[in-house]
Amino acid sequence: MTALAAKPARTANLRRIVVTALIVLAMIALALLVRSFTGASGYRTPAWAIQLHLATVIPALPLGAWLLWRPVKGDTAHRIGGRVWALLMIITAIDSFWIRTITGGIGPIHLFSVLTLVQLPRAIWFARNGQIDCHLKTMRGVYFGLLAAGFFAMAPGRTLWVLLFG
Repeated sequence: MTALAAKPARTANLRRIVVTALIVLAMIALALLVRSFTGASGYRTPAWAIQLHLATVIPALPLGAWLLWRPVKGDTAHRIGGRVWALLMIITAIDSFWIRTITGGIGPIHLFSVLTLVQLPRAIWFARNGQIDCHLKTMRGVYFGLLAAGFFAMAPGRTLWVLLFG
């Protein structure tokens, strides 16, 4: 790839990231607006949901980074680690639907869970059918979604913020 071809690709990727961040922020604002009209929900997040969520997210972060950026792909360690990571991510995504604090219901941050549940099977299908480039791009997208969800989970007033900072 030449330097001229790399610049439009970087610009397109940056544009996608910015658009995704703006959409997520707009959905958060919309959820907060809806809550201001409907009032707070009586729903209480069960403690087991937060404990399970953290128990799956915390190992998924370094494991996902190791899988994505290690030089050897497709070997036994990659396949076993990938299966463990995918299982952790599926459990995390499903469990997230019990964690509802800002909106009292399913909020915009849960879009990351839906995307995870859709994209992981696609990524596995890509790998099994030899479309390794698509597999890599999809898995990177899921991993960066994990990072983004973690970033938004640290917002003031969210459960993780309260657990860490009181």
